[in-house]
Amino acid sequence: MSQKTPQNTEKAGRPLTVITTHFNPDYDAVGSMVAARKLYPGALLVFPGGSEKNLRHFFIQSLIHMIEPARVKDVDLSRVGRLVVVDTRQPARLGDLKSVLDNPGLDVHLYDHHPDAPGDIRGQAELVAMVGSTVTILTEQIRDRGLALLPEEATMMAVGLYEDTGSFTFSSTTGRDYLAGAELLRQGADLAVVSQLTVRELTAEQLALLNELIDSAETRQARGLSFVIATAQTERYVDDVAVLAHKMMEIMGLSILFVLVAMDNKVQLVIRSRLGTVDAALIAREFGGGGHPSAAAASIKNLSLTQVKKRLDEILVETLGSFYRAGNLMVYPPISIGERQTLQEAREVLIKFSINVLLVVDRNDKVIGFISEHNISKALYHGLLDYPVSAFMNSEFLAVGPEASFTEIKEIIVDRKQRVLPVIENDKAVGVITRTDLLQVLAGSDSEFDGLPAGRPEPGRRNVVALMREKMPAPLLGLLEQLGYLAGQLGINLYAVGGCVRDLIMRKPSHDVDLTMDGDLDEFISRLAASHRLSKVIRHPRFKTATLETPEGYRLDLSTTRREYYEHPGALPVVQSGSLRMDLYRRDFTINSLAVALNRGNFGELMDFYRGYQDLRDGYIRVLHNLSFVEDPTRAFRAVRFEARLGFKISKMTASLLEGAVRNNFLTSLDRRRLLHELQIILSEDDPGPAIKRLNDFGLLPYVHPKIGLSPAHSQLFRRVRRVRDWLALTFPERLDRAWIVYLMALTDRLRPSELADLAASLGLKKKEARMLTGERPLADGIVLGHRKSPAALPPSRVYRLFENLSWPTILFIMAKTENPDLSQAGVSYLTAYRHVRPLVSGRDLMSALNLPQGPEIRHLLGKILLARLDGRVRSKADELELARTLLAGDSGGRA
Repeated sequence: MSQKTPQNTEKAGRPLTVITTHFNPDYDAVGSMVAARKLYPGALLVFPGGSEKNLRHFFIQSLIHMIEPARVKDVDLSRVGRLVVVDTRQPARLGDLKSVLDNPGLDVHLYDHHPDAPGDIRGQAELVAMVGSTVTILTEQIRDRGLALLPEEATMMAVGLYEDTGSFTFSSTTGRDYLAGAELLRQGADLAVVSQLTVRELTAEQLALLNELIDSAETRQARGLSFVIATAQTERYVDDVAVLAHKMMEIMGLSILFVLVAMDNKVQLVIRSRLGTVDAALIAREFGGGGHPSAAAASIKNLSLTQVKKRLDEILVETLGSFYRAGNLMVYPPISIGERQTLQEAREVLIKFSINVLLVVDRNDKVIGFISEHNISKALYHGLLDYPVSAFMNSEFLAVGPEASFTEIKEIIVDRKQRVLPVIENDKAVGVITRTDLLQVLAGSDSEFDGLPAGRPEPGRRNVVALMREKMPAPLLGLLEQLGYLAGQLGINLYAVGGCVRDLIMRKPSHDVDLTMDGDLDEFISRLAASHRLSKVIRHPRFKTATLETPEGYRLDLSTTRREYYEHPGALPVVQSGSLRMDLYRRDFTINSLAVALNRGNFGELMDFYRGYQDLRDGYIRVLHNLSFVEDPTRAFRAVRFEARLGFKISKMTASLLEGAVRNNFLTSLDRRRLLHELQIILSEDDPGPAIKRLNDFGLLPYVHPKIGLSPAHSQLFRRVRRVRDWLALTFPERLDRAWIVYLMALTDRLRPSELADLAASLGLKKKEARMLTGERPLADGIVLGHRKSPAALPPSRVYRLFENLSWPTILFIMAKTENPDLSQAGVSYLTAYRHVRPLVSGRDLMSALNLPQGPEIRHLLGKILLARLDGRVRSKADELELARTLLAGDSGGRA
């Protein structure tokens, strides 16, 4: 079939509308062009050149009759009045069509899913979104406009969608991509054709080239990362180099791969990265290419394979080294002290923030020196703490700017032996880098690559994107990607932190996510609320936190990165803004000090400053510093809770610190309400018995109440409560939220009523809970004592009268504590059956039939009727009315 020329489509002299894409188009580009033509009827489809053989085969064998693309040479480019560009915004990738951008009055429309890049084309209309495929963006437009697709068109678009999302497995895939796929299926996309075109067997030429690439693979080390560069040369054109790169990633288990293939007078560069720390698109753009952070490519002319490889080495040094610039390594904000303040004040600041060196500033906040803990200790020995810090500070020092390289930083701290390095911007300190910070970077490095620290992958440089895809619901993962993109637009670094990261690494599901950011929380939430549907937004300005809930049921707790200190043991922390490292340092245990980066450039990167990942693997509960239990005594209870819940073991040092805190009475300042919170969580576990035993072993139970201990009888009672709780979970799961009170009753089983009242008051129990513990618990004890043995099963009316005024937890406690099976069964009968029984007659019926006024007598009669109904003495409404008459007559006779 012949190609249509502009004269076939447009009348002579009228401006042309041209739809195009990038050089060497992939299926997403082609599918997007087909979709765009539905939005621009009559437009010309024009490829800029470089169509790969598999695409030409696709057109010819499947859908050529629908595409009818024009050739560039057949188009009068000077007549193009509207240019629709899909799947790219880089002018260099438009080939010969780049010249159209200079047409006067040109109307440019852009549809793209690639990140912003320097030199991007700007259009009068732009639809750019961080989704998995440009086809997704255009499918949404077609759906919203109610346009119909032919099955062949839907199939071609689906091929592009499936290829660019890796059949919805790539980390760039979002919930919008899934919905686009559903729309294309609804419009008739043929998945058999999609599978045929996206899952292809390798040809003999491709297999030979793949083997050559694998044989040439060089493993490099840089910045604690391991990556591979593979090269090959072939006289014949071999298509689908990107497919070969994907095969290499699978076969060799790689995280980062660079493939260079010289053929057809060009060098094809394909980059694949599973780590957010290496942006494939950023590197490809250096060669005139483009793509995504995880997948990118470039076609390079006028350079040999050797020249391209050398240039790649130079770019890697620059790109990978950029992470170790001062602005990324520093801890911020810096802690400083005025030059006129005393050494005693400096000592207090060092202790408060657990640091070893302090910047000294003048009245204009300009750094003029630093003073160390060592110098202050010497001053203390000589009795000089009342002198100003300026008298003993180190005033000879070097400083750097945020862009200082790792080499500069290393030279000052290591070679010049300067223990702290101020980072200065606009004559103000914006951060500090210490020897410890530098050592953390160098840890594990045993080789060099062009001056960059290298060696074993650092614990803090892992990437968990694959794990996130495996364990997180797709809508939640898509939401986090969108939040990360929004944060990047605002210049904010966004992280998932704490328990959700711990659960992710342990492969446990989590629907609640804690997020922290190092920027303006209010601006972030405002922008988020404007672009996303949120079912609830609760702000806490005082604490710089917020809680968001989405229509899908996800809960996001947001905060800003902060540091904290304690005015005295057991006090609530004083919170100030701080860096991510400081924020994670304030966490209770190493396993909760992990963070995952969510920004587009390093999405999924695990931030691990305190070896939390290793402790998760080894199964240890470990505090971050030796005063942890002193500063926050509730951590003692949390340590036991996590040990029992996760099946871990409290580390030897942490156990020793806990025992020391108990032995030295450091936990006496424990806040009782926070203690109740921890106790409630422990007692809400499926089986809190092991945790209670460990609390007893560590001597922590007396901090709940001095007379609480764990005897063999307690252990047996806990086992019986566990059986009752299991029954409750199966029968009435909606009642489990109060099961913890049953365990609390068991734990306090030996306390007298007055002691129970003191405990309820000191813990700040709610009124209902206090009434159960102080009012109903003694009644429960009396019921158990009075029914130790039953000559026969209790009649239903008796059971009803026993339990009618007791709460669920109290009844469950009776069922667990009693050794009389009849009493336990009576509790089951009451909860499952008797409590639902009601008389058939109503108060109005009695008033009408017996000519009685409204009053307590009606209630009295209804109560008697209910008991008779429970025992089966009345079965119908007539029986109940007759019983009422009899009861009324008896009462009248008695009164007479």
